Amino acid sequence: MNSKQRAWGQFATPVDVADLLLGFCLRRPDDLLLDPGCGDGALLRRAAHWRAWLASGRPPPPTLYGVELDPTAAASAADVPGAVIEQANFFTLNPDDYPRFDAIVGNPPYTRAEWIDRLDVGNQPSLFPANESPAEPPATTPLLPRELGKTLSGRAGLYAFFLLHSLGFLREGGRLGFVVPNGWLDVAYGEGLKRFILDHFRVVAVVESAVERWFAAARVNTCLIILERTDEQAARRANRVRFVRLRQPLAELLGRDTDSRRIAAVEQLVTRLLPALDRQTAGAATRVIAQGELGAAERWGTYLRAPEFFLHPSSRPVAPLGEWADVQRGYTTGANDFFILDPQRVEEWGIEPKYRRPLLKSLRGIRAHRVSRSDCRHELLLIPPGEQPVGTAAAGYLEWGAQRGIPERPTCAMRRPWYALPEQEPGAVFLAKGVWQRHFAPVAVEPIAVDQQLYRIIPLGQSIEAGVTPQIVAALLNSTWFALACELGGRVNFGEGVLWLASYEIDRILLPDPRALAAGERRELAAAFSRLAMLPVADTVEMLLSEERRALDELVFDLIGLSTSERAAAREVLVECLTGRRRRAKKPRHEEKQPDVD
Repeated sequence: MNSKQRAWGQFATPVDVADLLLGFCLRRPDDLLLDPGCGDGALLRRAAHWRAWLASGRPPPPTLYGVELDPTAAASAADVPGAVIEQANFFTLNPDDYPRFDAIVGNPPYTRAEWIDRLDVGNQPSLFPANESPAEPPATTPLLPRELGKTLSGRAGLYAFFLLHSLGFLREGGRLGFVVPNGWLDVAYGEGLKRFILDHFRVVAVVESAVERWFAAARVNTCLIILERTDEQAARRANRVRFVRLRQPLAELLGRDTDSRRIAAVEQLVTRLLPALDRQTAGAATRVIAQGELGAAERWGTYLRAPEFFLHPSSRPVAPLGEWADVQRGYTTGANDFFILDPQRVEEWGIEPKYRRPLLKSLRGIRAHRVSRSDCRHELLLIPPGEQPVGTAAAGYLEWGAQRGIPERPTCAMRRPWYALPEQEPGAVFLAKGVWQRHFAPVAVEPIAVDQQLYRIIPLGQSIEAGVTPQIVAALLNSTWFALACELGGRVNFGEGVLWLASYEIDRILLPDPRALAAGERRELAAAFSRLAMLPVADTVEMLLSEERRALDELVFDLIGLSTSERAAAREVLVECLTGRRRRAKKPRHEEKQPDVD
């Protein structure tokens, strides 16, 4: 892939993915079909094959349309048989100038909206007008009308704007099928897009693969969204949404045929993926939800990945972690290369011990469930805000940093003085922001500072008064239940396979409420963690086999109120999540090769 393709977010649609999209959306040979960002025409070429097969030997009508901003790609798409290609900015096109389409399919650019202005691709126009005054024309031609951008968060990807603008081109009852990054299903900035979808479409299906990445070169994981336009609110609310998680690669589900027999295979698969009720097969798991029960603020990805019992509150006392503990990030210095000190720099400058604090940068390389200063390979430069280190080695180091422009860096410039990092309460238990294959939460046996790649879990005062100790917190956070909740509540929207956890996502995880436990239950949890802590930390799949981990899990499952079959399902889904992330990663990676993740 060349730099221009990468910058513009251009990724050719694989044949199997294109066929599945067409199987949902192209239902008759004379359907008017539009690809609003057709690139070099990969998806339209498959549509031309489908149209010819569906026409059963009769000359198919010219019903394929493509729009592409990049003139080079548009020229390549022009050779698609029977297709009309328009080299234009889709967002400047007026739907009233075009027929209403029966199907709109596409693989929109994988580019964040706020990145467009930064792209170095020649004469790329800006995303929005440079000024908002209607009396003054914009300095450059915008990619999007400003009113279109008001519907979505500024963090939404460009694909979201393609979906919004496509509505005006689609007829009532027409279908839209896009391949899009899957992040919008779960993140806060996806709420606007989900609200728009619920207000204008029947959601036919959301399809995600648990076993493969459809775009090996893209650093995102993707899903299919299949929508059907309807202006009738009652029809939308009564619609049944299918959340489909594929358990086999598309090539296995569809077979190797790429001729007319492929249509039959695709149609059979589409039928299987749209059951009336929940269905679990070797090839796919489908959960059926009434659209009227879906909320825009919900995490739709949970319906794709969570076992049934996970979706319903426990009858036992549970509470979000954020109700009884603080989840706080470690230090964000704004200049790690200056504030984070390795032994060589400390020795070179002779910085006084009172201005240094042992720092744990990540859990990478940590093999124990307890951490101390001896595990810290770095130190943090920590000078109290009110102290003036005049005449010290630290003062000389600060002067050197000022000469290098450290005070002008954005985060540093907001501090007074620029070098004074705020004091942080030491964490009782630590969690990694990024998880590869090890879910674990070590206890701090002595006060140490941590980098912002780690979260500090600190029991609140009321929890401490109730007898909630770091060992009890660690017992809950080292359980299979918590690991599963992280997998289902975090984000795997980037293609390297790492699970990323935001603090608000951790806050929401439901756990047995340690404040409501009997003294004996707390003692059992603390003892179970102590036994687990005697083992070296390994990949979670391996840890699940140990007697110590199973004993801890059984205690937590008892407190949640899971049945025997539900406990087995929890372990199975956790293993599926972990192995699926590994399989979907760009390339197999061992923990030691994962940057700043546990």
